[in-house]
Amino acid sequence: MTLKALSRELAILFAVNVAIGMTSQLVQPLFPLFLKEIGATDIENALVISLGNLASTLLMLPSGALLGRFGNRAFLMISSALSGLSVLLMAFTSNWTMVIPLNVALNASLCLFVPARLAMIAENATPENRASLFGLMNLAWPVGGIVGPLLGGYLAETMGWGIVFYIGAIVSLAGILPARSVADGRSMPSVSQSKGRRTSITDHKYLPTLAILFALQSCVTTSMAGVNMILPIYLNDRFGLSYELIGVFFTGSNVLLVFTQLGGGWIADKHGRKLVLMACGALAPLAIWSWVLFDSWVALLAVYCVAFALWSLTWPPILAILTDLLPRDLRGVGFALNMTGSRLGFTVGPIVAGLLYAYPSSLVPFIAAAVIYGLGLPLTLLLKDRKLEATA
Repeated sequence: MTLKALSRELAILFAVNVAIGMTSQLVQPLFPLFLKEIGATDIENALVISLGNLASTLLMLPSGALLGRFGNRAFLMISSALSGLSVLLMAFTSNWTMVIPLNVALNASLCLFVPARLAMIAENATPENRASLFGLMNLAWPVGGIVGPLLGGYLAETMGWGIVFYIGAIVSLAGILPARSVADGRSMPSVSQSKGRRTSITDHKYLPTLAILFALQSCVTTSMAGVNMILPIYLNDRFGLSYELIGVFFTGSNVLLVFTQLGGGWIADKHGRKLVLMACGALAPLAIWSWVLFDSWVALLAVYCVAFALWSLTWPPILAILTDLLPRDLRGVGFALNMTGSRLGFTVGPIVAGLLYAYPSSLVPFIAAAVIYGLGLPLTLLLKDRKLEATA
């Protein structure tokens, strides 16, 4: 499958995703260093980031529920506008407390974008190519991720943070134009609904798997969000790395993301979604824990890229499992519920890492991240691979 095979709708979505991803990768990887520059302590830094993610956690499920009423086009356009405006206003902030509502708005924009994005991909997928299609569409993230951290680090180092925010805002606002061409995509009542038998996300056919995935997402994203939050601070404190070199860590992981999304999606479709999740659940905690063995930032770059790659391998199979599980009219809510678990991890992770970083050893947050990630492995064992069951 190649980008040429994508439908017009998915090609437009890919373009909007690139704009959103570029803005995110320009700003977020080095965001803790920006907050530190304008007066935030490590704990206050974690507070700002976690409050933004808390807003995203609380809004994700309502957004998924409202997607069918307002449609994909409205969600994508509002998301691009809200993202661009919040980043633009960050250029005029000089105190960390002023960043809090802007970061909340930036995270809220994702609550509109993500459910619409996932629903559009699911509608264009088939049982045979679901994980592969999600992996292919996920390539929009590293397009921005390869350039964004390096460019953001260089510009912040040489010209200041203002130019970083200006460019991020322009790119995000440019996403409004292609988003206008997306079909409305409002959900029509399903056959069962028209006959009075409404499907529910709490049905026993769906709820156990949704609960397992919610818990799994919460564990792994708590781990990785903690690592991502403390990483730039640790590298700056421990090795005195420039912003540009710190950006190399995030750029390197995004280069690998190209291969993990294409390869991970193909492997999941070919050999089963659960197999990929189990392998990554066993290996990723070991990669994160091995951080304590090295005292070279070059070695740590390799460790971080491996851990990130293993985490990103899980994205296509999780989304494919949800698409296999849920009927069309419940996918918006189901994807949003799954992403709520993810955003919960992004809320808790930075607070945990920020608190543990104050302890005698700055390596404690990485050890804790490995332990928390490892909690997801027994949850993975409880999942059923419906695709393999259907083809058995």
